[in-house]
Amino acid sequence: MLRSLLTGAVIVAVGFSTAPLSAQDVKVQKPVSVAPAAKLSEVFFKTVPDSLEDLQEIERQVTSLTRMAIESTVSVRVGEAQGSGVIIDNKAGYILTAAHVIGLAQKNATIILHDGRTLKGRTMGLNRGLDAGLVKLVEDNDVDISKLSAVKMGDISEIEAGEWVMATGHPNGYQSGRAPVVRLGRIVSRKKHLLQTDCTLIGGDSGGPLFNMQGQVVGIHSRIGPSTSWNFHIPVSAFQDDWEKLVSGDMWGAKPLGQNAVLGVNGEDTDRGCKVTAVTRGFPAEIAGLQADDIIIQLNDEKITGIEQLAEVVQQYKPGQTVQITLIRAGKNMTFEVQLAARD
Repeated sequence: MLRSLLTGAVIVAVGFSTAPLSAQDVKVQKPVSVAPAAKLSEVFFKTVPDSLEDLQEIERQVTSLTRMAIESTVSVRVGEAQGSGVIIDNKAGYILTAAHVIGLAQKNATIILHDGRTLKGRTMGLNRGLDAGLVKLVEDNDVDISKLSAVKMGDISEIEAGEWVMATGHPNGYQSGRAPVVRLGRIVSRKKHLLQTDCTLIGGDSGGPLFNMQGQVVGIHSRIGPSTSWNFHIPVSAFQDDWEKLVSGDMWGAKPLGQNAVLGVNGEDTDRGCKVTAVTRGFPAEIAGLQADDIIIQLNDEKITGIEQLAEVVQQYKPGQTVQITLIRAGKNMTFEVQLAARD
């Protein structure tokens, strides 16, 4: 039943103007859970489940959290870019996501709820160095924001390797009629600014939430590696420590995304390279003729081993530069010239 539950749930502009606020002008209580967390069953503290009863207890706890997790998880779209996010405040309308999903502050965003309803949003602050981003819902006459499902950020100070966690998001982007997908896993390692888990993620999940077994958000999906255990998440401390700056619309860390080159593909790792799962409309890859199911094996002289490595290679170039991409399509090697663009 647990397997059917996890696989049955779904697998990641309109304008108004707002003047940026200064951090001093923002008086907002950090949305951190202060209530004592519910006591967990002993099975969650074992190295591995060792009985049918243990597995049933895990199933019961995951089932109890699934509805809340799904209803608070949203799709976030800024221009042609899309990812996931999670509502953590249904009074002010705040949504946590990854900085690379929203790109820039003060941009119009489209927020799609788990049931397909669409809301307007506005990107707020972002810490590019840690990949933390914030979005704010805009008041809507058709949807009462206060009735949306929201979750609290947890305290990650005591998180340890082996702890059970649950991930939600929109793999391959939002798709009509599918709710966010739920995946169960465990913490592989914890560092000051990074959590690593074995919760399987793919493109489109970026910005989605990582929950502990009390139903609190402890991380936001950031990067996906070549192995199922190489999934990296921003600890919620990155949001909690700089909450006022994020709310005021500050941008800091790394270089402006307008200086970053973009190709415009979603993909997944294969043993031959990076398989293209989607090509973003109007971006360089589509203009050059790349298609879904192409397998990218080389960019200029660099061998391509997967989607994350492809992204790293693209970032070595500047917008406007032309690169040669070698790929496999229907069993044949083909080469395309692609002029990279800037993401604004």
